[in-house]
Formats: sequence, C-alpha cells, structure tokens
Amino acid sequence: MEFTIKDDETGNELVLQAEPEDYNGQQGWRVVFPGKDSFVMVEKNGYWQACDEPGLNPDFVQAIGASLTPIARYNSSGKP
Repeated sequence: MEFTIKDDETGNELVLQAEPEDYNGQQGWRVVFPGKDSFVMVEKNGYWQACDEPGLNPDFVQAIGASLTPIARYNSSGKP
C-alpha cells in the first residue's frame, strides 16, 4: 500500500509504502521510505510505536499511524 503524509518538521510530503508484517505475534506494518530505509510499527492501546527504530520523532510516528489506522483495522478484523 502506498500513502502520503506531511512531515510536520519540514512541511514536505512523503510518499511511503506499508506492508503487513508479523512482529512478535502482533499485526505490524513495515513502513518503507523512498530511500528504502524501513521500520516496523504496531498499534497498542490506540498508540502507534516504532518497534525497531527508537530515534524517530513520536509526532512523526503518530502521523504515520493515523494514515495506517483505517487499513490496520480492516486487515486485522477482516471488515471495514
């Protein structure tokens, strides 16, 4: 899946890719940047966490999570 977010720090739009990925038994998303760097995100109690990239700005992680939330709910429940 491809989606676009706005980076609050720079104001630039970023086109990212996301692919479902199992992360220690949880539904996660591998988020891939244009330069092919990537990290996994999971949602816990309504809050998104970057699991393998601790230095990311939390606001940036939440912006990505806001774009993933509708898709994550569809894929985990099988219903929109």
